[in-house]
Amino acid sequence: MKIVFLLPHVRISGGVKALLEYANRLQGMGHGVRLIVPGRKPKWYRPDLWLKTWAGGTSVLPPESVDWFYNRIPVETVPDFHPKFLPDADVLVASSWQTAAAAASLPDSKGRKFYFIQHHESLWTRDAEKARRTYTLPFAKIVISTWLKEVLAQTYGQESQVFVTPVDRELFDVGEKTWNRPRRICLLHHDYDWKGFADGIAAVRRVRERGLKATAVVFGEKAVDAEPIRRAAGFDVEYHYRPAGERLRSIYAGCDIYLCPSWHEGLGMPAMEAMACRCALATTDTGGCRDYAIHGRTALVSQPRDVEGLAKNLSALVSDERLLRELSENGYRKIQEFRWEDNCRELVRLFERSL
Repeated sequence: MKIVFLLPHVRISGGVKALLEYANRLQGMGHGVRLIVPGRKPKWYRPDLWLKTWAGGTSVLPPESVDWFYNRIPVETVPDFHPKFLPDADVLVASSWQTAAAAASLPDSKGRKFYFIQHHESLWTRDAEKARRTYTLPFAKIVISTWLKEVLAQTYGQESQVFVTPVDRELFDVGEKTWNRPRRICLLHHDYDWKGFADGIAAVRRVRERGLKATAVVFGEKAVDAEPIRRAAGFDVEYHYRPAGERLRSIYAGCDIYLCPSWHEGLGMPAMEAMACRCALATTDTGGCRDYAIHGRTALVSQPRDVEGLAKNLSALVSDERLLRELSENGYRKIQEFRWEDNCRELVRLFERSL
């Protein structure tokens, strides 16, 4: 099959990472896959890897221009998603509300339209109404969590098929876990309020104020200078800028607990990757986490924006080693249930049935 993925960008993010994984694996299965993003000479690409092959306002970047992911497919940029810039295909995959809106008017020759929905984007985008309108477009809809399937059905009257995004088990695995004292708590920094970073840091602070020994290990894409984070926290924070691949795995492997304080998530890949590296999970009920975070069995779950609930669960994991190890092992086993091989085979079947 000829399959085109319309991506909003190729900056480092969980959603783009999942789509790149699908695209590369489908190409490895023998399908013709193309990655297309909007914009001329996007600022996030490495200039030394830029290939100036202009043709009607388009350009092609080598696979390695995505320097945070092992990518094997060239990235094509176009001025916009006008039919003249897009190839004919069997399947066209939109991957965000912006790409879905742009794809809505494309002719059938560009492929059977699929909408890969990875979050209820109208919850946080400034163009909430525009995002909501895309959920009723006549596309075949794929979602990454049971929660998103329920949202589409109950709010928009739309059917969808669930493909829970798996973890790369070859990369995110540590073998035997090494435990730390004081406990190391890992969390993601992001400047979106709904990612709950301020809540997470406040919860770690409360744990420390109760006399429990714990440190915070933070990673993120945008905060190069960690000093503002440390000042806001009121205690020392270990910070890692833009880790990926083996470096990200080593961060998870070196921590005991992963903390997800988000108000909502389509799924929550960092939490799943950390669980695959045998971190015990303390998370808010993000909606998307319900496919893998089962309170008291595979994680400790509190309500969104409840700092005290997060602090209580963190305190339990920091002080109770039996509980820490039990949730670590159960969480690890839960993540093993989701397999890339299964997802890709089923995705190909879905595409073939649609044709």
